[in-house]
This record gives sequence, structure tokens and C-alpha cells, in this order.
Amino acid sequence: MRLDEDAVRETLADAWERWARRCAELTPQQWSTATRCRPWDVRELVAHLCPDRSMFDMLNAATTDQPAAVTDAADMLRRFNAPGGIAHTSADGIAQRATTDATTLTSDDAVTRFTDGAEILRATPMSKKTVISYPVVGSTTLAVVAEVALLEATVHLLDLADAVGGVQPSKLALEATRDLLIAVPEPIAAIEVLAGRADPAAAVPAIR
Repeated sequence: MRLDEDAVRETLADAWERWARRCAELTPQQWSTATRCRPWDVRELVAHLCPDRSMFDMLNAATTDQPAAVTDAADMLRRFNAPGGIAHTSADGIAQRATTDATTLTSDDAVTRFTDGAEILRATPMSKKTVISYPVVGSTTLAVVAEVALLEATVHLLDLADAVGGVQPSKLALEATRDLLIAVPEPIAAIEVLAGRADPAAAVPAIR
């Protein structure tokens, strides 16, 4: 199930609100609980995922009249996660940036950022027709950016639930993320793995 752009936007906004509600409840001990996204604790995981108002300003400023080089979220993830792709080459830098950002992040800050982000998102069309300049791939659409952001919010919400419990993604977010992840590997490899004909290492993990 690949959601249309309006459904992706609403489902992502809902996911951010789930993050906000759980962050509002976190105790100091939970805030420093280790996660399976090592070396991050919960505070660092939240810092990695937390949206910011400036993100929307950057997206608006990046619009271009050029055709999009990437028009499909699975293709975007495939490129990022290919051997030597940015998901691998930038992993250490991404981890360190979250650690640095977390030093000044409070639970109140996180709640505000997730809540504001959801509000802005609902007022911002994430259209397949709006093309933006984008790192690594050159250009893509706002619809692709939103679909990848929904996957990130959903996968990391499961990481948060694993660490401290008390939250789950929506059914729609889970189904959309599952179907996007399944679309990333080469089709025959994915089919043979899911049908039990091949070693899972032939197709998974689909993303880092």
C-alpha cells in the first residue's frame, strides 16, 4: 500500500504527534535509557528524529523548475543504502550530530518541535509536482521527502517503543512503511526471501 500524498502527510503528522505525547511523559531515567540504535540513548534518538521549523524553510527555499531526478521513495532509499551510499558513508557523522544536538534538547523542546512540525506539515502541501534540490540525488519531489520521513518516523518510533514502551505507530504508518521497505530490494531477491527460497541476507536489511 503506497499512500497518496495527502495521506502520507496526515500519517506523518500523526506520527510526530505520537512522538510528542511520548516525549511529554518520559521520566529522566527513560530519557537516558539506551536504545538499540547504538550508541544513542533516548535523548539522542529523539534529537535525530525531531523536526524543526527551519526544515520547512529549507524545503521551500530549495524549490526548482528542473525535473526531479528521483520521483519514487523506494528509489531514493535504494540509492542512499547502496554499497558506498550516503547511509553508510555518513553514518558516523549522523550519529555524532544527534549526540551533539541532544546535549541541549529537553523533553519540552521535543514536544514543541514535534507538535509544531505536525501543525506546519498539515498546512504544507507535499506534492509530487513540487521539485526541490536535494543532496546526493540532485533533485526530488516533496512527496518523496514526506514518504521517506514517514518511514524514518515509524521505524524510529518502534526503536523508542523498544527502549521505553508506551507508544506504537498507527496501523496506517506501519503498513505504509512495510510496503515501502519491501519495494527497496531487487524484486526477485525480495520475493525469494519472503517465500523462503533464499537466504534473507540476499535482500535484508533493505536500509541501514
